[in-house]
Amino acid sequence: MQLLIEAGNTYVKVAQLFESGKFELLGRYPSRKLEMVLEPLLEKGIHRIVFASVGPVEVDNSIQRIAQMANIPVMQVKTLRKDFGVKNAYSEYQYLGVDRWLTLVAIRQKFKKPTVIIDIGTALTFDVLAEDGKHLGGWIAPGYQLMMQSVLENTCKVFSDREHGECITFSDNTADGLKNGCRAALIGLIEYGLKQAKDKLGEEPQVILCGGGMRHLPVQWSRHYQHCSELVLEGLALYAKCR
Repeated sequence: MQLLIEAGNTYVKVAQLFESGKFELLGRYPSRKLEMVLEPLLEKGIHRIVFASVGPVEVDNSIQRIAQMANIPVMQVKTLRKDFGVKNAYSEYQYLGVDRWLTLVAIRQKFKKPTVIIDIGTALTFDVLAEDGKHLGGWIAPGYQLMMQSVLENTCKVFSDREHGECITFSDNTADGLKNGCRAALIGLIEYGLKQAKDKLGEEPQVILCGGGMRHLPVQWSRHYQHCSELVLEGLALYAKCR
């Protein structure tokens, strides 16, 4: 059995990969509790740790140290120029975030068709993948919470008081105006990007939505697109099985 770790800036996701090729998400934990989480797991017959990180180097070092202390091999997956049928659009390929890379790899194995992947978390990432597996590039923008935080921390008389509702409407108060404005900005970016992608691909792409920030999009709008979860872990699982 192998252990998969997706390390972010604040949290890590941990999953176990079985010999059958299936993986089970064990949980999402604060990075500072990583050692406490891993120690009992490593006593359960784990024969390798496979991880990818977009977080601080301290988290990477912790994973390496814990694996070394337990005498368990460890593999850190990094972005490549080409692998699993995906060709990276970046000329300096190593600067494409490994989370985006693994998502592209996972999507390529699922669907052999033109696809747009929109992952909404702290940041929103928008990536375009052609039918032949060529990555056509993408965008990075602030997610909902980051937009909200930016406005609230840099203005004096704008505030927010509660969770947003379902519909995005013109608001008659400051709090709702900020929340709905940030949500509309996300949708505006996505819809503009989809038009650009269609022009570049020459056809209507399949659209995949993922990430915890999907909850900020109106259900009636997002139901027109396919939702996927744990694509980074799916990509990690491929590397764990094949490399």
